[in-house]
Amino acid sequence: MRVAGIAWVQHTGIDRVEVRIDDGPWREAMLSQQVNLETWRMWWVEFDATPGGHQAVCRAADKSGYTQTDVRAGIVPDGATGWHSINFTAR
Repeated sequence: MRVAGIAWVQHTGIDRVEVRIDDGPWREAMLSQQVNLETWRMWWVEFDATPGGHQAVCRAADKSGYTQTDVRAGIVPDGATGWHSINFTAR
């Protein structure tokens, strides 16, 4: 199974994206080629999914070395923060 998404950090660029499935270890995602520091980067992780419910959580790290924390904040004044998560069912 593949979990995929997009990540963006204005003016700095994405260095890496990490994904955690069902509270497992963080795994580094594959990244699409970077066009420039101002564009979104696609990412994806392949994994073996057992049938049933799962959760994927992702966090991004920018080229300055900053990694997103789990603390959520709105976009004003410094941009949104917090890990993104999604629940899904594998069949």
